[in-house]
Amino acid sequence: MNYRKLITIPQKCLARARGHRLSWLGVVAALPLFGMVTAFAIAPGEDKPVPVEIESVVQQLALPPLTSADSQTRYWREEAVVRGDTLARLLNRLGVGDEEARRFLASSPLSRELLKLKTGATLSVETNDAGELFGLRFLNDDENGEQVLVVAEKVGGEWRARAGEVDAVAQPTMKSLTITGGVTAALIDAQVPAEVRAQLAEIFSDRFELADLRRGDRIAVVYETMLYQGAPVAFGNVLAAEVTRGERVDDAYYFAHDSESGAYYDRDGTPLKKGFGLQPVDGARISSGFGLRRHPILNSLRLHAGVDYAAPTGTPIRAPADGVVTTAETQNGYGNVVMVRHNGKLTTVYGHLSRFAAGVREGKTVRAGDLIGYVGSTGRSTGPHLHFEVRVNNQPVDPASAALPSPGLTPAQKLAFREKSAELSNRLALLRAIPVNVAQLD
Repeated sequence: MNYRKLITIPQKCLARARGHRLSWLGVVAALPLFGMVTAFAIAPGEDKPVPVEIESVVQQLALPPLTSADSQTRYWREEAVVRGDTLARLLNRLGVGDEEARRFLASSPLSRELLKLKTGATLSVETNDAGELFGLRFLNDDENGEQVLVVAEKVGGEWRARAGEVDAVAQPTMKSLTITGGVTAALIDAQVPAEVRAQLAEIFSDRFELADLRRGDRIAVVYETMLYQGAPVAFGNVLAAEVTRGERVDDAYYFAHDSESGAYYDRDGTPLKKGFGLQPVDGARISSGFGLRRHPILNSLRLHAGVDYAAPTGTPIRAPADGVVTTAETQNGYGNVVMVRHNGKLTTVYGHLSRFAAGVREGKTVRAGDLIGYVGSTGRSTGPHLHFEVRVNNQPVDPASAALPSPGLTPAQKLAFREKSAELSNRLALLRAIPVNVAQLD
């Protein structure tokens, strides 16, 4: 192709356009064509274009002023209480340096016992970036074995403190996990609370040891979570659980016999626990059950660490199983209290006794049925009753899942059990269908 001939085309168009006004419109329309022609004109083999000089300009720009974060912005932080922690030590770990708050806590109207931190509890603090403290809260045991919420907060520039029943709501929580190493480590990684871990171990202990699960085995559990201002502060009863060991599946469903007591049964309604052969107070009814209970008048939730037996003062209390007395003393809250260790991990507690049985002291061996004391109302108690606790590795668990005999279900109870367990079974089936570890708070 003759490129030089192509170049003459725009030159002829410009010459003709000089004599005609409309011809300029054609020139404008042809500009893209001129670009194409120019591209052809510098095709390889022709003269190279004149190089363009490029000048680099470097200029320093001033950065905008860096403003510090607003020290008045408040936020909540949580810290687990470890053995040996005090409020002062834990606040130091959280970077709180508020001397005014420390002085208030040192002279708080709350008892020293209530302000003592319990190992394994969670302390929540409200602070700002400057380390100023505006509030703190944590759960602690009162003298009746119930959990109370301890709150200290700055209101209108003044510090206030209170302790009382937890104004909270209870919601079911679902967890599912596959064992990849140790059972305890897997449960901790899945953020299953210590209270729930202890209950799980006891619920199935008459059938197998939870610690014996192997890699690939699965656990699914539904339990109660107590929420305070949208955040979990405590955990109640296990409602349902399923453990898959190879090809074998064991399940458990909690069934309430009445408003204060219940037990665990498999899908067929068969009791999971044999329990001790005796009850500590013969023939007495449970007047206050374990776990989360809603106050009938105040409509608030309370967390009870044991069960209470309603009985007159002087009613005999007997050891429900063989064991060794580890404590027989008077305490501020439980009054006259006896503790009996039954094996390497299980201990029973008997509070508010009017007096001890003759010869009951630390180190004494007792047999099932031996007299250990009498019902009373010592310590902080609203009336004669026995407060009975079961602790596994020092963690309170539902006596129904660890010590008390589980009664068989009547025909009417079996019908109610099937209806309730069907609902919980659907939740477990949902967890079973998910191949990965999950956690869900309804």
